[in-house]
Amino acid sequence: MNVEVANGLNRLLEPHTAEEFLASSWGQTYKHIRGRRGKFAHLLPWERLGDILRQHRLDFPRLRLMREGRALPVNSYLRHTSGARNRQAIPRLQPVKLTGQLRAGATLVLDAVDELQEPLEELAAGLERLFRERIQINSYAGWHTSRGFDLHWDDHDVFILQVTGRKHWRIYGETRPHPLAGDASIPKPGGEPLWEATLEDGDFLYIPRGWWHVAEPLNEPTLHLTVGIHKRTGVDLLAWLAGQLRASETFRQDLPRFASQAERAAHMRRLREELLAAWDENVLERYFDELDAMAEPRARLSLPWGAMLSPEGIPADMQARVRLLAPRPLDLKVVDGVVEFSCHKKRWRFASGALGILNRLAEGRACSVSELCEAAREERLDEQTVRAFLGELLRHGLIAVVAH
Repeated sequence: MNVEVANGLNRLLEPHTAEEFLASSWGQTYKHIRGRRGKFAHLLPWERLGDILRQHRLDFPRLRLMREGRALPVNSYLRHTSGARNRQAIPRLQPVKLTGQLRAGATLVLDAVDELQEPLEELAAGLERLFRERIQINSYAGWHTSRGFDLHWDDHDVFILQVTGRKHWRIYGETRPHPLAGDASIPKPGGEPLWEATLEDGDFLYIPRGWWHVAEPLNEPTLHLTVGIHKRTGVDLLAWLAGQLRASETFRQDLPRFASQAERAAHMRRLREELLAAWDENVLERYFDELDAMAEPRARLSLPWGAMLSPEGIPADMQARVRLLAPRPLDLKVVDGVVEFSCHKKRWRFASGALGILNRLAEGRACSVSELCEAAREERLDEQTVRAFLGELLRHGLIAVVAH
């Protein structure tokens, strides 16, 4: 496990480690860790949440108010106006109405807040590199005693980070092993919860997919984040393999509805043989490799540098820093004097002299131009060549300038 990549999870779990958590809890059972007060305060302060609500045109359902398991009417906190140039509805926050609903017990929910707050984006991006799955972070703010959601289960694993205040949680476990989105008629749990406690400021809670749970505020301001990790299942693997088998003439043929029994049996044998040939001992690795290669990068602009016409497009300052934007760890391979890797839905190939620079960037941290020139010294690459290479990576969206 890459140390830099694992450090983000280690910080969430301290004093426990990522290695301990993955071995004992991940996908198996809940995990509650008491944390120091203020541990997660930097991720989303109250003031910053207010700024986000004020500065962005947020609409339902991304922004919503919930009370006792029901979404409140949108017009009770938003109004929609038409733009001067077109008829598109523009959401406008109604602060007085919104705060009135909050005083009446509503919970304020903001989905994908990691796209609006830098520390949360950094956290999500780091966890994506570790888990190699899509991460989304939502925020939940409450003030009184009405719960936002009734007893429910989620179709993804969840980390709960208690940013400020307290909230009382009950976890009941599964009533259907490994449920999937869209599953119907899953019975609610009966009896006492498996675990019940109050999350305090700085606490961490992990709930696996499919485990029933409910949270209740305690008549005080409370703000927590949910980090959703969307893991793949055998159903996803089969769907991917079905897509791969579209290349097979046998699988593209019509099924023999009106054929004889012998013809049907022969056709089924051909399908089974090709399916089993595709379902070899490496099928899981091929699937994971393609998922990594096709992973969508998070939007990051390097202005003004990325839009400049100069050959390099990198700041002249040797202490300017750049960071790799690959959403998954790079698997660098050197073949016949060429270093190759898959990223951003493409296969990239560069001269093997770039390996030192790529290895340093692949650590997942911001690197100065000076440091990357030092890494390239063994290959006898001068500063101009390093800058030209970094400029090429920048133009293709593989790195971003993060400090100057």
